[in-house]
Amino acid sequence: MRQIFGGAVLVIAGVAAFIEAHSHPPELEGRCRTGGLACPLEDFSNVHTGLSQTAYDLLRIGAWALIILGAVILIIGLIRYWTRMRSPT
Repeated sequence: MRQIFGGAVLVIAGVAAFIEAHSHPPELEGRCRTGGLACPLEDFSNVHTGLSQTAYDLLRIGAWALIILGAVILIIGLIRYWTRMRSPT
């Protein structure tokens, strides 16, 4: 039962990591420092609004690793649980 619970927790953590990664995509926006759309007296500067590309990629790789590892552990736990229920011991 612990394997089933642990695998489910890892899958949920992987999904949460994907949500976090997609909440902060790596992009540079050209906008004014005051937040308006048109800044006639101000030059546009690049404002970094998300994660760096490396951090974003590592977060997505970690999310995939958590989901795959959790799914494997969950499936193995379910198979073990099923075989214990079928054996007449």
